[in-house]
Amino acid sequence: MAVDTDRIDDAVLALLYLTLHDRDRAWKGFDWDALGRLHERGMIEDPLNSSKSVVFTPDGLQRSRELFESMFAGPATAAPVSATVATEQAAKYPGVRVELADLGGEMYPILRRVSYALSDADIDDAEIERYKSEVKASDDPVGVSRRWVTVA
Repeated sequence: MAVDTDRIDDAVLALLYLTLHDRDRAWKGFDWDALGRLHERGMIEDPLNSSKSVVFTPDGLQRSRELFESMFAGPATAAPVSATVATEQAAKYPGVRVELADLGGEMYPILRRVSYALSDADIDDAEIERYKSEVKASDDPVGVSRRWVTVA
């Protein structure tokens, strides 16, 4: 049986997007040969290091997102996954209201403001960490925040 390594590499690249964190890093729990080929293609930095994650190149991050959305987003999804989910779900903590309009969509100020608001509302620290992880893994910090709090 002939194996199509290009298709395998695309699947690995798409699944790396699933574990995206810290803006451009993903957990590297995939086949070493596939990771090596992705590195050779310029999609990720060299995976042969002591870190548990790999760093996407800018082109790799964009391609990873595109592949993830094309392979795993539902057929009715016209917008990016994060924006679609944000419009379909009510806020987890609707009683917590946060003003974000003046932050211009910047991730870290949004993350800080919402985290403080959740903390002031006596939300469990583990929940706040889950919020932070979601924001860091997303390219839509306002959309993620809308799933957690009432955003003004």
